[in-house]
Amino acid sequence: MVLAAIFLFLVGAVLAWAFRVWILVPLSLLALLLGFTADIGSDATVLEACGHALLVGMTPQFGYAFGLLAQSTLTGLRAPLRPKTSRTASVAVLYKKNAMRRPD
Repeated sequence: MVLAAIFLFLVGAVLAWAFRVWILVPLSLLALLLGFTADIGSDATVLEACGHALLVGMTPQFGYAFGLLAQSTLTGLRAPLRPKTSRTASVAVLYKKNAMRRPD
């Protein structure tokens, strides 16, 4: 069951890079169902199977959250630093000012 939880955590982290949060609904339900049936098949009580299934069903959600955190961290690290020039006006603002001054 621990191997399945680790695998589902990693699957959730990978899915965060390509899909929206709605992918977690079928994935969590599938993990919940498979965890429950695997525990019932291994002679666990129904209460133990429900507990393990809930933990395994939540694992992709934690992985998805970790994937989003990793994605935002890496995006922030790749962002360019502030320019070291003293110019504060952008090209678009300067163009807009010049366009407004033109005679008709």
